[in-house]
Amino acid sequence: MRRSSVSRYSTKRKQRDAVYPQRRREVYERADGLCEVGAVFDCTRRCEQVHHVAGRGGDDPHRLSNLLGACAPCHRFIHANPEVSRERGWMRSRVEPGL
Repeated sequence: MRRSSVSRYSTKRKQRDAVYPQRRREVYERADGLCEVGAVFDCTRRCEQVHHVAGRGGDDPHRLSNLLGACAPCHRFIHANPEVSRERGWMRSRVEPGL
């Protein structure tokens, strides 16, 4: 008996995430190719990754106000130091006001 393949993501999620490649480009352009975080020793590295400030959940996780361009060391710093990241606005809960 042959089994049908099961999609990893729902159609709704695929539609929601379809805009992400364009948003990544917009973040890189906004950052002029440089890290927007600067958490590690006043970083001036190239922007390599995109950090979701309030996570990837919800209806519109890829809106520009939820995205930060970051180099890999700064992105790791954000996730390794959530208290500092919350104080500096690099991380917040989706349920916080103003989202």
